[in-house]
Amino acid sequence: MTERLKRGASGARHLRWGREIFATVDAHLAHNNRLTEEQRALLTPERATGARLLGNLETAVGGYTTFLITGHLQIRAELRVANFLADEQQRITDGTLRPHRAAIAEVLPGGLSSVFSKLPLSRVLRAGHVKTAQLAHAAATAVSTLSGMGGLPVLTPLADGLDEAGDRLETLVEKLDKEIEPQRRPLKLAVERAVLELREELERMDARLRARFSPAFIESLYPELSRGARAVADEDDADDDDSEAVET
Repeated sequence: MTERLKRGASGARHLRWGREIFATVDAHLAHNNRLTEEQRALLTPERATGARLLGNLETAVGGYTTFLITGHLQIRAELRVANFLADEQQRITDGTLRPHRAAIAEVLPGGLSSVFSKLPLSRVLRAGHVKTAQLAHAAATAVSTLSGMGGLPVLTPLADGLDEAGDRLETLVEKLDKEIEPQRRPLKLAVERAVLELREELERMDARLRARFSPAFIESLYPELSRGARAVADEDDADDDDSEAVET
């Protein structure tokens, strides 16, 4: 039996898979002269079914793709810049404080190294942005406490810069939660529903065709898969994201 596409494959890859299947239905009707009239009568209505299913999925995938390359991409870019500015403010602050390491060690447990976290953070996941903002504010508090102590210079501008970096990230995370995510959820749900509809209807199609077609014929409708059954197998093409080269 030809392997079926994994349920977890993307909507775009389900669209490619479905197009391959129903194009094969068309090709059988156009070129398979072994089909009986009874078989043609059974197979022909599947074309309309395919057009409906693929139309629904194409609309859903198109809507989600547009969101990904507009709102989703934009917030990721803004967060990337906010993280860069937070890193830069930390670098500037560290450079300013470093000549005063000895004085800082006398008034702050752990010395200069306790001001900034060495914790590696993801700049992809929401939690990483939240934690970066928290650490920026914590560093701002520590720097503000040091300001003017033990002969140290006034450090308020540095503390303000760290707080500003934290605020910037928090504002963007709030935008992500309140504006971007509410846009994403219904679009993603539409893709998932269209994928489920396609998969369920293909199972019903197979059952309908079993009355007049051999198992080999039904299997001929389904393309070979690659990448652990998560993509249609095809010639290697770096610009074709909906298929993958055959695994060797």
